[in-house]
Amino acid sequence: MFDTLESIQALIGVEAESVSLEFKDGTKLDGFTDRVKTEVITDVTAFANAGGGTVIYGIREEQRDGQSLASAISPVTDPAVTQDRLRDIIHSNTDPALRGFSITTIAAEGGWIFVIEVAEGDTAYQNKRDLRFYNRVDASAHPMYAFAVRDVMNRRTRPHVSVNLQIRRRTIENERHVYAVVPELRNEGNLTANHWTLRLGVPAVIGRPEGALVRHMRSIGELREGNHRTLWFEYSSEQIGTDTRRILPGDSLQLDMAHGYPEVLLVISGEAEIRATQFEPPIFWSLLLDNAPRQSGELQYREWSIW
Repeated sequence: MFDTLESIQALIGVEAESVSLEFKDGTKLDGFTDRVKTEVITDVTAFANAGGGTVIYGIREEQRDGQSLASAISPVTDPAVTQDRLRDIIHSNTDPALRGFSITTIAAEGGWIFVIEVAEGDTAYQNKRDLRFYNRVDASAHPMYAFAVRDVMNRRTRPHVSVNLQIRRRTIENERHVYAVVPELRNEGNLTANHWTLRLGVPAVIGRPEGALVRHMRSIGELREGNHRTLWFEYSSEQIGTDTRRILPGDSLQLDMAHGYPEVLLVISGEAEIRATQFEPPIFWSLLLDNAPRQSGELQYREWSIW
């Protein structure tokens, strides 16, 4: 999500730290001391043990109305700090070795910004430097109690499926723009996802299904999400008879026409549709999966409005 200097600058004065986002002044990595390494591992394991998140080294923060707000770019200037070294430190100081993360390096005036994106782990990860387990609570990392560690370790007893919303361009004719929203489910865990239900919410004014709906993909009506009128659809793994669309570990499934699911279109043509997009509506999703907790998220307008 944060892979350009422009996307980092857009956070300044706007975005606050949260359960899934952490800002760090670039000087926090100076010297790569033992204390610095411990803090890095604390942050990444806390995100892995929670629902995943992002640590950005290179943003100064300020306190405002009880929140830590991004205030200015303050890059990493220590030449000893590199992407490879950060990766090695994370691998060698987590137990089990943390693999579900990526590091993006962005050039900034006077130095570098490092963006560490951490996925939710499928077990509990320990900080080997202080032998503690951490979790993300509100906007900070806290040591975990034993019962919480056991709960996170139980993730290995349930499937772990991620949701990605693809926006496919269909037609552009004069003022008429048509796009298809195609959800993709990817099993990133160690267990088969046998039974799942995905709910997709698109802007009501411009959203519509392509063709007739079927038993395993239906409309569940229009609801209001905040200030947005949203039309909801529901996809299911249950098919006719005993046939199901289970997802094996490492496999993915695109919910499109090729796999028997009518696609949801975004049609922007008339004045009403164009005005509707000026409210910058997001696309919402919610996933119910076997015995796993409900997952939900949204694709912001700036990420899907490619017209």
